[in-house]
Amino acid sequence: MGAQDLILGSRVAHVRELQTALAKVKAENAALHDANAALTAHLDLAFLALADLRALPPGGRLEIWDGWNLILGSQKEAPDRAALVAQARARLTADGAESLRVWIVFDGADEAVDSDGRLRVSYTGGTGAQRADRFIVAFVRAAAYLGLGDRLSVRTNDRELAHAAARLTGLSRRAIIRA
Repeated sequence: MGAQDLILGSRVAHVRELQTALAKVKAENAALHDANAALTAHLDLAFLALADLRALPPGGRLEIWDGWNLILGSQKEAPDRAALVAQARARLTADGAESLRVWIVFDGADEAVDSDGRLRVSYTGGTGAQRADRFIVAFVRAAAYLGLGDRLSVRTNDRELAHAAARLTGLSRRAIIRA
């Protein structure tokens, strides 16, 4: 093996290292692109919901439901998405609920929103765990900063989410968990 073979082997090894590094950078860029798209969608949804919250009549409330937690959590309150949406519709048609809005938030790979009158169902989009929880807490924080936290309730059986929402709105944890 001559000097040229050693140099060539070294260059081939270096090219492979560069290809590996490039693949890693491409993967990181794709992840950051997806995260940016999810944040943009979350911001758009938050502005929409804050507009709804501000437009509520006196005494009106916005309930945010932690979708998958209410379906898949330890205290299942609905067997599936359709049943949970039916519960929300029933809640909105109950006596005295004319000034109520319900927003069900689900984790989901693809961001999507379906609005029907006073009911909104949304999927967070993006990747990672607890996206809906993070989104709900961020929205509750924004509402509290605007002085609108008292017009908001969070329905969840997730103790950490309930604690965070209660801390931000000043409501008791029980009011949050069973909102």
